[in-house]
Amino acid sequence: VFVCPGTLQKVLEPTSTHESEHQSGAWCKDPLQAGDRIYVMPWIPYRTDTLTEYASWEDYVAARHTTTYRLPNRVDGTGFVVYDGAVFYNKERTRNIVKYDLRTRIKSGETVINTANYHDTSPYRWGGKTDIDLAVDENGLWVIYATEGNNGRLVVSQLNPYTLRFEGTWETGYDKRSASNAFMVCGVLYVLRSVYVDDDSEAAGNRVDYAFNTNANREEPVSLAFPNPYQFVSSVDYNPRDNQLYVWNNYFVVRYSLEFGPPDPSAGPATSPPLSTT
Repeated sequence: VFVCPGTLQKVLEPTSTHESEHQSGAWCKDPLQAGDRIYVMPWIPYRTDTLTEYASWEDYVAARHTTTYRLPNRVDGTGFVVYDGAVFYNKERTRNIVKYDLRTRIKSGETVINTANYHDTSPYRWGGKTDIDLAVDENGLWVIYATEGNNGRLVVSQLNPYTLRFEGTWETGYDKRSASNAFMVCGVLYVLRSVYVDDDSEAAGNRVDYAFNTNANREEPVSLAFPNPYQFVSSVDYNPRDNQLYVWNNYFVVRYSLEFGPPDPSAGPATSPPLSTT
């Protein structure tokens, strides 16, 4: 749907900062809809069941919501996305993805990720029931998770947003509980490792330190600084329409611009040998 802007080369300092009442959550736009509407879902343990729509960033800052959607289930984690007029989320205490149509306000689909760990078995580092994370990029809809068969390491599957059928699955070598978050760009899974408040064990700093290119079916070396002023990243979502990251970081809702360059990661395998995934 969208042209790939190239290989991710730099994450710029965050902009569009707003302080929320909630430490953790997620926010996004629908990349298939033009305009300024944003969707916000704070994460409250065992009580997350409402998606809020705002007409614009200015309305969000002013707390003027356009509408709220009471979802048919409670939600685990901060992995929701909105894509082509529907919200997709991980139904609480299950390995299921639910599709809920925002126009008709009814559940329009549900699928199970048969092997996915769920409900704080393989969350991101901060916890928060973030075992199953949805993502959107130029190629469509993805789900990021971990399985026992892959020893708790990250797995990414492409999901058809209309049939909810799996169109491909790739196992990676990155331990999911070591990841702070992950996102997709141009069919490439990027993994963030970041410092958390009151956490002295993290020597690696704030970096995008792993990439897996599903187009070429291989790991690719990456080490990109990730500005982390608030030190509690709970969600990262890429928007292929504006090529920005939508991040929730320790009460702050922030947006990051990205810089890209050649080569085009979706152009297929390069000539260099694949890295070992062990």
